[in-house]
Amino acid sequence: MAPLTIVGDTTLIGISTLTSEINFYTRLIRLKDKATGHPLFTILQVELACAKCKDDGKAIECVHLLHLVPRWQSSERHRRLKTIMQDRPDLIESELSGLAFDSLQQCYRPADIEHMFKQEPPPPELHQEIFICVDPAGGGPQSDFSFISFQRVKGQVILVGMDSISTKEPSRQYALLENHIHELRKNLYRSSSKVTVYVERNLGFEAEHAKRALSHLAPSVSFYEDLKAGRVGVLTTDNVKYASMELLNIMLREKRVSLCKYCHSRDLKGMKLKLRDQLEIFSWQFKQALNTFQKDRCALSGKVGGMKDDLCIALMLGVYFTSVGILEKDLQRLA
Repeated sequence: MAPLTIVGDTTLIGISTLTSEINFYTRLIRLKDKATGHPLFTILQVELACAKCKDDGKAIECVHLLHLVPRWQSSERHRRLKTIMQDRPDLIESELSGLAFDSLQQCYRPADIEHMFKQEPPPPELHQEIFICVDPAGGGPQSDFSFISFQRVKGQVILVGMDSISTKEPSRQYALLENHIHELRKNLYRSSSKVTVYVERNLGFEAEHAKRALSHLAPSVSFYEDLKAGRVGVLTTDNVKYASMELLNIMLREKRVSLCKYCHSRDLKGMKLKLRDQLEIFSWQFKQALNTFQKDRCALSGKVGGMKDDLCIALMLGVYFTSVGILEKDLQRLA
């Protein structure tokens, strides 16, 4: 397909049934021209379920758009076929209603994610502490070095920056993080803000290496240390990942996460799109046991169909560990 699309006066026509939210066509539908901001393709998407029924979770029962059935089909036959296929709602949505069904159990509702990007953040406070959560590129070729910077203001989480780089060279990773901190401080409201960095330390000494590489920024930049373990950084267990997902989900539903008007990134539009996609894809994934000696497994991940989840993980862990820190400080004051 690629060689043909670069030939002048060539038109590509694609048609397909959307079998799930994560597929080749749904990703093409969302693409936009970087120069104009308009959709890259002319799209005609035929759906036979109205917006209200979709929002109410009754897409498979919807009959309000049957008047849009093509003239060579029968709306009455559509009703009968829905009755026949009532035990397969996924096929009804994809084959009859033109909808991509949720083959995975998404953790975050699209409406909550949309609101996060659109809502107005609370007014900034002068020199409020900045937290940066880093997900190092330790998960193989499907991982990037990614980080989210944010502030906590009156129970709200305000994203002030994000960035990602696909490289295994530590020098480039640390240079990007250091430059990000300098750029954040160019804003007068953050010029003297203390910066605390949380680095995931699941696979080795990534956190210690990062602290050493940026030691010249101390004392205004510090790295979180786990005093019980005697290690720099945070350890992500399954329980921590589940708890961080639930906490971020609650905060999204309560509309307590927003983006700062002066959010910093080398490619802000690209990073916002990447974060949105990763939040939408992040889901429960179930793997059936291959034999009687194994157990069925479930895991939280966004690495589906070539997608990555580093920015999403960084946001989840940042929200979780800063919330734990706030609780610990409150308990110390009460003690």
